[in-house]
Order: sequence, then C-alpha cells, then structure tokens
Amino acid sequence: MKASEYFSDSYVAARRRFLDAAETAGARLAAYENPHAKGPGKTRLFTDTAWFGPANAETVLLNTCGTHGAEGYGGSAAMTAWISEGGPAALPPGVAVLMVHAVNPFGFAWGLRCTENNVDLNRNFLDHTKPHPDNPLYEELHGILCPSSLAEGEVQKMLIAGARFVERHGQWALEDAISRGQYTHADGYHFGGTAPEWSNLTMREIVTRNLAHAHKVGFIDWHSGPTGNGELIYLCYSKPGSPSFERAAQWWGRGALDPKTVDAMWGSKRPTRRGTMFWGIEDMLSPHAQFGGAAIEFRSAQAKNNAAKAMRVPMLERWLRFIGGFDAPEAPGYFEEIREDYAPRRASWQENVIENALSCYERTLAGLGEWARENGLKAAD
Repeated sequence: MKASEYFSDSYVAARRRFLDAAETAGARLAAYENPHAKGPGKTRLFTDTAWFGPANAETVLLNTCGTHGAEGYGGSAAMTAWISEGGPAALPPGVAVLMVHAVNPFGFAWGLRCTENNVDLNRNFLDHTKPHPDNPLYEELHGILCPSSLAEGEVQKMLIAGARFVERHGQWALEDAISRGQYTHADGYHFGGTAPEWSNLTMREIVTRNLAHAHKVGFIDWHSGPTGNGELIYLCYSKPGSPSFERAAQWWGRGALDPKTVDAMWGSKRPTRRGTMFWGIEDMLSPHAQFGGAAIEFRSAQAKNNAAKAMRVPMLERWLRFIGGFDAPEAPGYFEEIREDYAPRRASWQENVIENALSCYERTLAGLGEWARENGLKAAD
C-alpha cells in the first residue's frame, strides 16, 4: 500500500481503519467510551486497544497515539501500517504488542491538542492530592499571551510585551514557562489540570488490566509537531545512565537520545516537563516491571520565522475553545491550520512517517526480543 492509504481525514475514519486492520490480524480488541464528551456531529468518542501476540507474554511493547489529540493522525497511520505490513506475524518469541489508539479521543476528533477540559494530558500524570508544581513565570506571562482577539493590533501588543519578558528573563525562560506545565489557569497554555482526566484514568485502567503480568515493558508514545518532514525525535524521560535509559539507547542508538541531537532537531533547548504519561506509566509498573522507551515525535510543521507564527497554532486552539467557539465562521479555517501543523497532508511527510515508523518498530521489537531472552521467556500458543 502507498503511505497515503494509511492516513485518514478524520478521527472516525482513522479509528475504523485501525480497527479493521487489527481485527483482520486477529488482535484482541477492547473499547473505552468517553462519557463526558462528543466529537463533531455528536460523534461518540473511544479509546481502543489491540493486543497482538501471546496472551501471557511477559515482555510487551506498549504503543500509544493521540495523547495530544490532533497529533494522533501520524501515530494512527504508523500503527495501521505496522499491522497491515505483517508486523503481528513477525513478533519475536515471547513478545506481545499492546496498541492504544486515541488516548485523547476528544482532541483527536476535533483536531485539538488538549482534552475536553483544555488539559494537556502530558502534564496531567502526577499526584493531584499534593500541591501542584509552581510556575511563577507563567503567572507573569498568562495575561500577555492570552489576548481577547486575534486581531493584528492585539497580536502586536502581545509580541511587544513578550519581547520585554525575554529582555528580562531570556528566550529559553519564555519557552520553558509556557510549555513546562501550569496548574492555575484553566484557560491557559499547557494546563495540567487539577485532577486526573478521563483519558488519564482510562490509560491507567488499560495498563492495570493488560500489563499486571508483564515484567518487561517497552514504550512508544507517538507525537508530532516540531519543524521538519517526518524525521523522528526520541524524547526519553528516563534518567541518563539508568537501566531504562541504557535500554532505550540499545534500541535506538545513543546518538538519537543525546540532548545535543534532540535539541538540534527540536530547534531549541528542550523545556522542562512535569506530569508526563511516560512517568505516570513508569510509576504504575515499577513494583513488578522494568520499563524503557520514549515519546517519539514525527517532525511535521513548516518553519516559523517569527514569534507570531510560533504562537499561532496554540493561540488558534485557545481562541476556538474560549473566544470564538467551534461553530464560528472562522473555525473551519483555524482547524485546518492546526491540522496542517500536526498532520500535514503533503505526500513527502506521510511517506517519511511510515518509513521511519516501520523502521522504529523493527528496531524496537528486535530489542524487545533480545530483552525477552535475557532471563528466559514465556509465551503461549
């Protein structure tokens, strides 16, 4: 099949394509419906799982997409391609794959990054019974970055105030304050929430239900967004030098995980992170399983040569949610702009995504096969 045939124009079509491929390949399927939200046209929203391989395999690749909803198109296509290209039939002995499609189905369906509550799911996986982390510089920035309209004059005021902030604190401080996560402004950027989101709770249920018997778990969480054309950026959140980090380095190469490589491909020094799904799952599995992996980005966006362009897509999502609404006359054009950033329709991007994803799957599963053999393996017919 051509790469474009694995991609879809909507969440509904992507879900159908994934489920059809998984069912044909003999996967064990399960569906989790979000009772709190609907998609366009009151579409019902589901997170779906597909299990491939031995039911009692103790070495498992956990593979997710759509954690940041609109970024789900690339990951969904990658999953469907792996299934359709014969991946399940070529699994190493004793290794299984658990795919979780559309972790954040609301964001996927609407083409937005965050959940139905404007929560960045990758800042939501922390203990909400404890005080949330402070982000004092975001407190200073919130009023600056959230104008009441997208009119040119308002945007220029934002840029002038932002430039003054950079003069005081530096460019990296600006980027870090915006994206590290904040827990005080529900209408702001990278809001981490004040309680676990439905998607968070559902992901925890999936892990508990499916991986309680696992002793070795690899992890790939597909994302997209940084400037580029389908190249992979490996964001490993394990401590450098730890067994988990070393495991990921064996699979994907030490150079791919090197901060210098990551920063160069990202386009700047990576900001701080809090409450990532990676850490949440690692913590859940720690009593009984070793864990290793990464959030892996498909580079996707066109180059942005000024601050206004860099902030354009986050501002559009915020405008749609809190100012204009999803049914505003401007909404279709704004949704398309967001889509083009995270899941462009250009053929070269789609081809590179599929080629690079299939290569990544091959390397990861070969590594998991070696891992399974280290202390014996357990497999079922």
